[in-house]
Amino acid sequence: MLLAVCAFASAASMRLCDPLLPVLAQEFDTTLSAAAATTTGFALAYGSTQLFFGPLGDRVGRLRVIVVAIAIAAASSVACAIAPSLSLLITGRVATGAFAAAAIPLSLGWIGDNVRFEDRQPILARYLIGQMLGMTTGQVGGGVLADLVGWRFAFWVIALLFAGAAVMLYRSMRQPAAAADAPSSSVAATQPPAGFIRQSLGLATDRWALIVIGTVTLEGILLFGAVALVPSYLQRVFETSPSVAGTVSALFGLGGMFYAMNARRLITRLGPAGLSRSGGFLFAAAMLVLILQPAWQPAIFATLLAGLGYYMLHNTLQTQATQLSPAARGAAIAWFATGLWLGQGVGVSMAAAVAQRHGFLLVFGASALGLVALGLGFGQALAARAREQARQRQAPA
Repeated sequence: MLLAVCAFASAASMRLCDPLLPVLAQEFDTTLSAAAATTTGFALAYGSTQLFFGPLGDRVGRLRVIVVAIAIAAASSVACAIAPSLSLLITGRVATGAFAAAAIPLSLGWIGDNVRFEDRQPILARYLIGQMLGMTTGQVGGGVLADLVGWRFAFWVIALLFAGAAVMLYRSMRQPAAAADAPSSSVAATQPPAGFIRQSLGLATDRWALIVIGTVTLEGILLFGAVALVPSYLQRVFETSPSVAGTVSALFGLGGMFYAMNARRLITRLGPAGLSRSGGFLFAAAMLVLILQPAWQPAIFATLLAGLGYYMLHNTLQTQATQLSPAARGAAIAWFATGLWLGQGVGVSMAAAVAQRHGFLLVFGASALGLVALGLGFGQALAARAREQARQRQAPA
């Protein structure tokens, strides 16, 4: 639960500036694109530090790194709240993104260290509730706070969230009954981890690692390019207000929460391979609703459905990522997270270019077909891997 609180703060900070851009542009007498650097700077810093925190967590302990990193993120958020100029606000946002990046991948690694693989997927699904609530709260709450008490108060709230999470996690670590967080605490790691380059070379020669990291990269490209354009599609095609379009888009996280609350039941009924296949089909169905709808209201259902389908597939990928290299789990999770972030960046840029030239429907249609193929392909790979592992267990010693 404490790690979920850290994820909540990290995800809320990530989306906080989305509704604040017009306010910031007016406050600092600048353009909307200049104000958008508060979002892009955060994202670039967040994505570029993943490969740093993973190996660091392997060596000195994941929880220790999370506590220090989110404490610095709290201080950076205070700097944002008192920033007298846009350039200093952007600097604070870059620093916040760089240190907030530690929370989620290192939490996934810690769960991989301390939870049996058979029980891991529903635990990860429950942990994801914090991240999903954070994304939704940051996207909606930032605008509400700006309207009620001013945009600076939103950064004070985020700073308090980071600071509170750091204090609670630190106190939990000091309790005698708490799980150890030494570098060797991994259930499979009995030797000090090798250097990051050696770990990465090992992952590069592991066929299953390449499949998992490649799949999550394609997921980022195919899925987030379409999801990022849903608000623009609603505003341009159906002339909705920005607040309506943003709220509908935020429902994506609620679809993921529905999955998290029913994860154990779905995992038992469908299995990892079935979740992967079903997730791809559900996301494709959501895209078809967007393409065929005669008004904006069905987009509410489509966004919820898209969130459900995404988290069914992504939670399966996350669970597999936590088992890629038990002796160097931080490095494996770091490459997994980097693949997802690179995929998102490429996907949004590609989707925006295609939508500008050929329209939104081509983007949604291509995303639907791509996610179906990706879900089916990864489901097939999971099923084949499970059969191979079963044969190995049954083979005589």
